[in-house]
Amino acid sequence: MKKLVLTAAAVLLAVSANAKVGIVAGLTSATTSINDAYNDIAVAKTANKYHAGLVYELNLPLGLSVQPGIIYNVKGQSVKDNIALAGQNAEISIDTSTGYLEVPVRVAWGMNFGLFKPFVFAEPFVGYALTTETVSQFKDAATKEAFDKIASLAGTSLDTKKDDPNRWANRNRFEYGVGLGAGVKVLDFVALSVKYYWDLGQVYKESDTKPSVSAGAMYNAVKEQKCSGISASVTLYF
Repeated sequence: MKKLVLTAAAVLLAVSANAKVGIVAGLTSATTSINDAYNDIAVAKTANKYHAGLVYELNLPLGLSVQPGIIYNVKGQSVKDNIALAGQNAEISIDTSTGYLEVPVRVAWGMNFGLFKPFVFAEPFVGYALTTETVSQFKDAATKEAFDKIASLAGTSLDTKKDDPNRWANRNRFEYGVGLGAGVKVLDFVALSVKYYWDLGQVYKESDTKPSVSAGAMYNAVKEQKCSGISASVTLYF
């Protein structure tokens, strides 16, 4: 029994010596185009999706590592459309933002060059949506105000707020998918990474209820699409 306890203690010490806790944060672009994502994040600075959370990195032999985490990740879609209400037509830009509590597990392989370590990784994930909202933009405030009044008279709303009781009417809250990416770890302290992520489930589901006019337009435009894109992250390890 004493040998078993000593062996277990030795294993735990070996694991803890090769493990680190990290804080991760970054930006997410709702596009799978590298050029569009770069423009969203670095040039136009219009990327309004983000992620942040905690990770636990366990280094293994042969340059391998496993990194589970718990992340709050805001994803979404953006579309431009033309809507009609009560005989009135207008061009509209619609943005849906959904915040997921995600559990990713990154499996990485890299080569250590002393001061820096480049790596590649695969990262399956599962998540559950906690928040969502859909907002619209028109060419001017007067047009939006007019359509807001028309929607109200029609017994609905123009946008979907975070506290709308019908906000999940045509949404699947559970998600799962995988990410593939690469990065570099510097001084064994900070890591920079970029990844493609693919949502393998259906974001929307069939429903006769649409939370708002803009949510209905978004549903019609992207109901067959996946919530996929590109994200860039910075991780600090302790």
